[in-house]
Amino acid sequence: MTNIAVAVKVISELLKAGVEEFCLCAGARNSPFVQVFDKNPHIKVYHFFDERSAAFFALGRIGNTRKPVAVITTSGTAAAEMLPAAVEGTYSSLPLIMVTADRPKKYRGSGAPQSIEQIGLFSYYIEVCFDIDEENTHLSLRGLSWRKPVHINVCFNEPLIDAEVPKLAIPEKTPRAKFPEAFPMDMKDEIERFIRNHKPLVILSTLPEKVRPAVMEFLIKLKAPIYAEGISNLRGSKDLMDFTIQSGDKIISKLFDMSACDSIIRIGGVPTLRFWRDLEDVRKDLPVLSLGYNHFTGLSRPVLHYLDLDDLGRIEVDYTRKLDDEFWSVDRKWNEKRMALFHQYPLSEPALFHELSKHLKGTSLYLGNSLPVREWDLAADFNSPPERVVANRGANGIDGQLSTFIGWAKPQTDNWCIVGDLTALYDMSALWAAVQVPDSKMKIVIINNKGGMIFKRMFGQDIYLNRHGMEFESFANLWKWDYSLWKKIPEKIDLGSRHVIEIQPDETQTNQFWKEWDQIK
Repeated sequence: MTNIAVAVKVISELLKAGVEEFCLCAGARNSPFVQVFDKNPHIKVYHFFDERSAAFFALGRIGNTRKPVAVITTSGTAAAEMLPAAVEGTYSSLPLIMVTADRPKKYRGSGAPQSIEQIGLFSYYIEVCFDIDEENTHLSLRGLSWRKPVHINVCFNEPLIDAEVPKLAIPEKTPRAKFPEAFPMDMKDEIERFIRNHKPLVILSTLPEKVRPAVMEFLIKLKAPIYAEGISNLRGSKDLMDFTIQSGDKIISKLFDMSACDSIIRIGGVPTLRFWRDLEDVRKDLPVLSLGYNHFTGLSRPVLHYLDLDDLGRIEVDYTRKLDDEFWSVDRKWNEKRMALFHQYPLSEPALFHELSKHLKGTSLYLGNSLPVREWDLAADFNSPPERVVANRGANGIDGQLSTFIGWAKPQTDNWCIVGDLTALYDMSALWAAVQVPDSKMKIVIINNKGGMIFKRMFGQDIYLNRHGMEFESFANLWKWDYSLWKKIPEKIDLGSRHVIEIQPDETQTNQFWKEWDQIK
């Protein structure tokens, strides 16, 4: 079989499996794929020079379209650049398909140019690997769970372009990636038993859009206290406000110290708040019921864990315990203190988050690393929830965040991204793809606190911070985006469709805010 025929077969099988978009990182070894796309311009292709950015962009597209997306690279270290996105795809259950071109199998282990061991490169972080060449062209994507990435390694001989490229037809109807199904009945009984026997706190994290109505129905019946992370997309829901903690995650420990709750029900993705890690040690005896959309519990110890959230609304709730008014009075008191600190230190980082959030009601918001995620959950205005909120928090820190945002942005929507300064520096090639996403309004907010300040509160030593003196106007100019520098949030925000906003918090006020906030007990 010719190289072109092999490339055609791979692309055809991907189209049949429901792949509608491809991210192409053109090179020599993957030139058979390049030729197929060149001769079939009706196939949607995004073009990249940076494989790492392409893979994270693809994760954003998967989150946007709810369909698998394929990234096609050349051989060698180009393939290795996709490993970080494969890790994130695994823990976020996103069906990233990684197609890597390779030299013939006889070169393996030889050290010949562009010949590395590509089989096994992604280790645990794939559901399956296909090793294809002219003699072995087996490729079947039927029966996949679509909960982990897939690796397709394709070996090409020289001459690389060895036949004419045919026209490919796109299937009229393509299957969507499979997402959660219904609860088995035995699971339903165990969940109901847990609710009867405990006084739970509910922690909400990432929730797929399709399951949110069922989760809402369940929570309204349950009437247990809720800590809703922003990425749950239920933070600020009016129907849940009577049960929602508003003073931040710090009060959760007090909730258990007061014996107001005795257990945790986690719904959605693995929570990002610090308290979740306490369940491994200082709170290791708290019973946990974990309801997610993949098999990860997010804890190293055994807990009750069930997949799939669609039918949560049919769980029968017999839960009449009313949370002690004493706790809600503490929550209100701490919330008033939180608001007072915003007023007292208006140029502090949390206060700037609070003011910015008031302008983001109804928008699409991407939170790009640990600090924005946690500060949004503490400081964002409950009365101004965005229409949708996401983050790459399966396992990711600062890698590929801008690229994922660009892929996730929706046309005809006001898309906002909030990242830290080091996160932006780590993904500076991301804006390359923005011109390939038409009609999308994108605002990238860079919180420039001159280093990795999330570590300052953790360790209190400058060696962790990677301090710098850079600003981001030249970054915006490089990609021909508009630029603004804010040291406070304007009363009215009127920006163009592509805009980089650099926010510089006052370090003294920020330090004082956290000092006083940490003293609240």
